[in-house]
Amino acid sequence: MLSNQPFFLSADSSCACLLLHGLGGGAYEMQLLGEAVHQQGITVQCILYPGHDTPAKTMPHSTWQQWYAHIVETYQSLTQKYSQVAVVGFSTGATLALHLAAGHPLHKLVLLSPYLLIRRCWYYLLPPEAYLFSIGRWIDSIPRRQLPIRDPAIQVAALQASFFQTFNLAAVRSATELIEQVKREVPGIQVPTLIIQSDQDSVVDPSGAAWLYQHLGSASKQIHWLTQSDHVIPLDVERTQVFAEVARFLS
Repeated sequence: MLSNQPFFLSADSSCACLLLHGLGGGAYEMQLLGEAVHQQGITVQCILYPGHDTPAKTMPHSTWQQWYAHIVETYQSLTQKYSQVAVVGFSTGATLALHLAAGHPLHKLVLLSPYLLIRRCWYYLLPPEAYLFSIGRWIDSIPRRQLPIRDPAIQVAALQASFFQTFNLAAVRSATELIEQVKREVPGIQVPTLIIQSDQDSVVDPSGAAWLYQHLGSASKQIHWLTQSDHVIPLDVERTQVFAEVARFLS
């Protein structure tokens, strides 16, 4: 059973891991991964961003600055008790994790399906971002009928756990503005980093993960490719691979 509630799983260890969910998603995206990491003897905390923390039919507008402020507050709280704090970010959570790594001494960094570029289909006349910042300004939200997960049972469970039936486009524009800032910060990030990306991702362009691996300033970086999952890889058909790679890297 998936639940969209923040969670804290304590372990007798000097290491803690902060989990960051995706835009419009929530803690349910990271729940199974968090449980797997906790089984490795690591304290795990997963939060919900402002604008993502209350069930509603329509997703409200919120900004990356609001999400990031809550992340920094939680990270600093963890550093008061744990000597090593790693961060695992999924999708927009990965973008936020990169921004955090640019200004704070993280122990390790894991980026799952990092959101740097929206996947473009062949029939689009323009990049999706062009529509987002043009006609998208006149549309508050779009319906959200399914999640980018190929596992049928998990798809149903995730839909039941999720809070929103729509996707707020102003929040997407805010996340896109963060991306432009993070791209400038990437070469200076020195944190040991693991990137996991599916080449079947229907939401973000997999080329973003490849670009990130090439331009990340860290001398210790790895990239692992999946071949069967869609976007929400912590829940999808290859999730056990994700759990194993993340546990190995953090340990």
